Amino acid sequence: MNGLELAGAAAAGLAGGFVNTLAGGGSMIMVPALLVAGVPADVANGTSRVPIFAQCLTSAATFGRAGRLERGPALDIAPLTVVGALGGAYVATRVPNHVFEPLLVGTMVVMAIALLARPETLAPPPGTPVRKVMGSPLMMLMALAAGFYGGVLQAGAGLVFLAILSGALRYDLVRANALKAVVMLSYIVVTVGVFAWKGKILWTAAAAMTGGAVIGAWLGARVALTRGTAWIRWLVILMVCATSIWVLVR
Repeated sequence: MNGLELAGAAAAGLAGGFVNTLAGGGSMIMVPALLVAGVPADVANGTSRVPIFAQCLTSAATFGRAGRLERGPALDIAPLTVVGALGGAYVATRVPNHVFEPLLVGTMVVMAIALLARPETLAPPPGTPVRKVMGSPLMMLMALAAGFYGGVLQAGAGLVFLAILSGALRYDLVRANALKAVVMLSYIVVTVGVFAWKGKILWTAAAAMTGGAVIGAWLGARVALTRGTAWIRWLVILMVCATSIWVLVR
């Protein structure tokens, strides 16, 4: 990649890190930027996970310092998602991504409809009691499935986790985003290892994109902490629509 392409990768990382921290769907910015630069689709899928790892680390640290990170639930959910992601990443190196696109589009459409028709589905009102993962077979299965999905296809994974953490477990969007950062951090480091092992990461592009993602993640976490949650729902809806359209037309 030349200097202009690397600069473009850094800018895409900044935008993707910002959006991923607040909602999800940042891969819809990062992956196309890599494809435009001529990176093969399978390598772009693996390369984009490196800046997402750095973005999640930055987000988790920022939310943690602000006291908005629920460490107990994160420790309950993370091991389940790692197990799922290991299987998903292994499958992703052998099965074309388009096999899983109907799952992605279906999930995104359901989320968009739920957000528009019943906002409280993903944005529970203040005082709503949270639910536990451990002890609930359904919640444990959802965490495993989300990890598997993220291992296969990173695009839209943040939105899937946000749906589980806020929609199913009933955390408000700020706390859900903090939990999402930790949970995704735990499984992305595993998937990065799998894709690196298979030679599916372009490290120069990953480094440039990571620099931008760290800045974008920090900015996104600060905005979430200072601006509240009401407007984040609309950003989630926007990214849900963008993700679905991108998958359908690409």
